Amino acid sequence: MYFAYFDESGDNGMDNSPTPAFTLACVLVHERQWVEALDKLVSFRTYLRDQFQILRRTELKANWLVQRKGAFKDSPLSFGARMRVMGACMRFQRKSGLFRTFAVVINKEKIDKRDSDPRDLAWTRAIERLQTFARKNDERVHILPDEGHGYFIRRRIREMRRHHFVGSAYGSGVVHAEANRLLEDSSDRRSDESYFIQLADLNAYAAYKHEYPGGGIGKEMWNELGTSRILEVNRLAGGPPGIVSWPQ
Repeated sequence: MYFAYFDESGDNGMDNSPTPAFTLACVLVHERQWVEALDKLVSFRTYLRDQFQILRRTELKANWLVQRKGAFKDSPLSFGARMRVMGACMRFQRKSGLFRTFAVVINKEKIDKRDSDPRDLAWTRAIERLQTFARKNDERVHILPDEGHGYFIRRRIREMRRHHFVGSAYGSGVVHAEANRLLEDSSDRRSDESYFIQLADLNAYAAYKHEYPGGGIGKEMWNELGTSRILEVNRLAGGPPGIVSWPQ
């Protein structure tokens, strides 16, 4: 079984929103490798403490790192140093070989503002990819999102577990695509108490910047994830490695 940790970047507002997209990122860890992954994360946080004076209990949030807010409001680290911290977090996931990741980026400027909820669109596509990943690997998945939207996510998972259809990729019509490999309801986690959720937060921001570069951050941050990215998530639709960008 895989644990799927989720966090988001941006907001799902459609009117007067400060961000053009809503992004959702997933970090997958297999149950048999979970303890090893946690141990390596603790060691990595010790490295950040020794090299950048970032305490292990400090929450790593992309927005805080980039804009020098929250725990980094009074940090002496320069912007360049803070970006080296973020890049190190990306490379850690690739080098450890224990993490798999993908992201969904919903372009709010291209969807129908009257009928579409960016959060619902993102979670639907993420759950579809998790179901496909689990089916192809003969596995099961348990979802652990950042706290705050538990009821919405549980309801979406329950609906898709029993009744869900997608358009056929090889012709007209629809096919059954129930998310029956997702186990139990989602289990919320506080981001300040979970290193795994913090990785998902950083990945979500990196995916967002891959699609909307600026402010000194571009495609290179997401690309640092390298082989940890799940390329199959957009195998048919195409697009950036490991990113479901919707609409195309």
